Formats: sequence, structure tokens, C-alpha cells
Amino acid sequence: CVFYAILLEFLIFRSLKMHDIYAIAKSTGLITAVVFILVAVGNGFAWIISFAQVPQTLLALFGINEAGPVGVLAAISVAFFVACMFVDPIVVILVLTPIFAPAIAASGLDPVLVGVLITLQVAIGSATPPFGCDIFTAIAIFKRPYWEVIRGTPPFIFMLILSAVLIIAFPQIALFLRDLAFR
Repeated sequence: CVFYAILLEFLIFRSLKMHDIYAIAKSTGLITAVVFILVAVGNGFAWIISFAQVPQTLLALFGINEAGPVGVLAAISVAFFVACMFVDPIVVILVLTPIFAPAIAASGLDPVLVGVLITLQVAIGSATPPFGCDIFTAIAIFKRPYWEVIRGTPPFIFMLILSAVLIIAFPQIALFLRDLAFR
């Protein structure tokens, strides 16, 4: 894919020059390094909290284990949504998934349903002010001020939150296609 994109830029669009390659490679390397560092730290942190049995303590403290499937899904939704408003989604997934894994297993939730809900909450949280990482990506790409970028997000965030509530209330919304395919 990278070779194809470079070929297109050189031969078709002619917007990329040979002297631009080094700057692009350096920028890509820095961004990739930051992501890998976040993943490494997130993995280390997830291992530490799992080893210290923090998940079991937190789940018992908040009574999530006894909340049933709907309560577990609601807790997952709130936790992932709020965390992704402030922290990179990869790190949130690496840290929070081991915390909720025992409750998910105990309540007998479908892993596909949980995956869909986590993915949706990560997407919503990443686009929600004040610090959603998608907001800052949009600022960098479109070169627009913060307030101009977040002004258009509330209707979309509201609709996505409504979708999450509907998925929690009616899990078949998320599982319909899978169930249809594997009948």
C-alpha cells in the first residue's frame, strides 16, 4: 500500500518530490514510536493491575459482578467512554479490558457484543471534548481552531450514545448479522 501511494504521488499527482521522502519517513517514524511506547506502557500497566488483582477488587467495590449483564455492559460503556475522552484509545483498551474481563466472563456476555460495544464507546469517547484524540487529529489535518472543530460534534455524539443505549437494551442489533451468517 505504501509503495502504491508513493508511486501515485510521484507519477500521477506529482505532488511528492524526492527531498520530501526523508521528512515524511521521519514524521511517520515519530508517530509510530509514540504509538508503540503507549502500547508498551499500556501492556505493562495492564499486567501490573492484573497481577495485583485490581480488577477483582474494583469490580467487587462497585458491585459490578452482581449487576447482571445489563449492568456490566453499562459499566463498560461508561468506563470506556469517559477514559477515551482523556487517553489514547489503544491504551484505554489495554488497561480496561483486563479489568472487565472477569465480570464479562461471570455474566456470560457474548464476546462479539462486548467487542462491538467497546469499539463504539472508544469511537464516541475519542470524538468527545475536551481531549478526545480524534478532535486533535481533525485540528491537525484541517488546520482549524479547537472550538470550530468541536462545534459540530454534539449531534453525532448524541446519536452514537443513543445507538449504544439501544445496543445494550437490544443486543440483537449488534448480533443480528453474525447470527444470520452462522445459522
